[in-house]
Amino acid sequence: MKKIVLLSLVVILVFSMGGLARAQHTMSWGFELIGNPNARQVALNIANAQQELLRTTEDQSGIDRFKESLDRMAMSKAIRDIVYYDPTSDAPGYGFVPVEDGWIYYEWDEVSGSMKIFYFSDGSWTEITIDSGNQPAPPAW
Repeated sequence: MKKIVLLSLVVILVFSMGGLARAQHTMSWGFELIGNPNARQVALNIANAQQELLRTTEDQSGIDRFKESLDRMAMSKAIRDIVYYDPTSDAPGYGFVPVEDGWIYYEWDEVSGSMKIFYFSDGSWTEITIDSGNQPAPPAW
């Protein structure tokens, strides 16, 4: 009788330890996502992209999304050309960008040393000038 009780206690102890070890293993994986900021950002980006995909598939067709993407890329390139233009480089200092209701034309003015931006809408041009001025000296630490 003692042997049966002792054997059953050993069997219960072995099975309970095995279950405890499996529970620890499955419980520990979830904290990798919480403690890792890169994994959190990736998970957030995936969730946002999936949510946006569901919304855009209902509202827009594929060709509309493609056109919108091209418009954003053209505007992004124009903004980089305007903001980061280096007069000493060989890059052209002018360009056209189509927008929904008109055109944007930008041109580097050698005389004044500034970027001039023109917006065409309703048959007339509107001028915006961006003057970079003199660059100040960096701060002394």
